[in-house]
Amino acid sequence: MYTERELVEKVAGGNEAAYKELFTRYWDQIYSTALMFTKSPEMSEDMAQEVFARIWIKREKLKEVVRFDAFLFITARNLIFDQLRQKVFTYEYGLYLTEYFKDPALSPCDSIELKEMERIIRQGIHLLTPQQQTAFCLSRFQGLKHEEIAIQMGISKESVKSHIVRAISSLRKYLNDHSDPLAILVWIMLMK
Repeated sequence: MYTERELVEKVAGGNEAAYKELFTRYWDQIYSTALMFTKSPEMSEDMAQEVFARIWIKREKLKEVVRFDAFLFITARNLIFDQLRQKVFTYEYGLYLTEYFKDPALSPCDSIELKEMERIIRQGIHLLTPQQQTAFCLSRFQGLKHEEIAIQMGISKESVKSHIVRAISSLRKYLNDHSDPLAILVWIMLMK
């Protein structure tokens, strides 16, 4: 059995057996982290597999990593937040949240909090100017890059950036004024 450093060095060198051992050694930790955020075993499994796929693809960069456990956690956290951010307010994730909050183990308050959170965030977006709404929604909910948004909206890339920055600032103020902790948590996930 290798030490963590030896294992990481072997994976960085392309050793598939070492990669399998790394996968086995850290799978439960990454899966559990994803499950804590998503509450979905299927989604957590997909995310954990994606984390390990990315590690293999970028294995040569592992030579620069000093603390693999910290690197692994940050990689997982960033992927989880990216995935959740992409799913927030999509039809598919809306269905997931609806099912999640129907869970009999959850209190009726959880369902009310979800509806209130959605209402507050949608109301904040509705208060943005039309240009800010469009740029923000294309960026955050459809995952388009500034260049793509600029083409779609028929404006410059700098204007897109300006609209998004102003939208984020307005929404942050709106959410702070309404001080709903759950809405602010979702907001933080959207903005990462």
